[in-house]
Amino acid sequence: MFRLPNAPSPRAETHEIADFVEWCAWRDGKCSARAANTAIDQVDDNFENDGCDDDSDQTGTNLEEVFIEIERRVKACGGGYPFVLDRIGSVLTHQARNDDPRHAIYHYLLLSTRLDMKNNRKHADIDGADLLEHLGAHVMRNYLGVKRAKSEVFGTARSGGFSKKVDELCHSLGEGGGFKHWDSGRIYANDAKLDVVTWVPFSDDHPGKLIVFTQCKTGSTWRNRLGDLNPQAFLKSWTQHRCVAFDPLRAFCVSEAASQSRWTEISTQAGIFLDRCRLVDFAHDIDPALLKAFRRWTKKASGSLQRS
Repeated sequence: MFRLPNAPSPRAETHEIADFVEWCAWRDGKCSARAANTAIDQVDDNFENDGCDDDSDQTGTNLEEVFIEIERRVKACGGGYPFVLDRIGSVLTHQARNDDPRHAIYHYLLLSTRLDMKNNRKHADIDGADLLEHLGAHVMRNYLGVKRAKSEVFGTARSGGFSKKVDELCHSLGEGGGFKHWDSGRIYANDAKLDVVTWVPFSDDHPGKLIVFTQCKTGSTWRNRLGDLNPQAFLKSWTQHRCVAFDPLRAFCVSEAASQSRWTEISTQAGIFLDRCRLVDFAHDIDPALLKAFRRWTKKASGSLQRS
């Protein structure tokens, strides 16, 4: 993996190099395969070159796959991709529009993947990791596809203790009975890996509805966390009734544009898996105040990279 403002090594994965090409196009207005190849080759002039004539030969082959990956992103973002690809000349041009909020969301997701989100997540007094939880709530509501769908951020972005958050969630769902700690030991749950809850209520307010529990992760080190969230274990551990009428589904949102070479493995473990492109695809009609927060964070974060 690599972190901006550094360039990836010639051995980086296709989706990582694609992120670097996007950043260069965003920063400079456009990025060609030749310019990307030059930047990557400068990372290590003594890079191991077993099996190829030199590093540039290997990087050139990788870049062919990279621009195929970028072409895939154009389609996967459903019109929300803030770049234009010239496949003939292998040139990516930045053409973001202010009237399409999904372009701003893509910028945020790109940076929140490639920055060090452990030590460099806060910009303009806004926590970039918390923003993903709010985006996940918005996108999951859109994804369920009905106007009456509701979504709540459960995770660290909300104030109050864990027991209070569980009580409020059960009240909103009309199921679960409220918070109950079934063990005698101290509670260390924090958010119990649960960041967002989305559901579709019926007018009768009876139990038995579609509910989705979602976990959200920025950065690029989320693959070993795919099985962390267990909705049934959460309900059994922290609610009075220890269940709801219909078991919640599970979803996982990440800021990274995930590797296509591992898609089946990832989505099998994650439940409903929403990577960067899927999030952008359903990020329409975002609240103006929330969109402003994304833009403020992104402006400060990108500015810090420009100065480094």
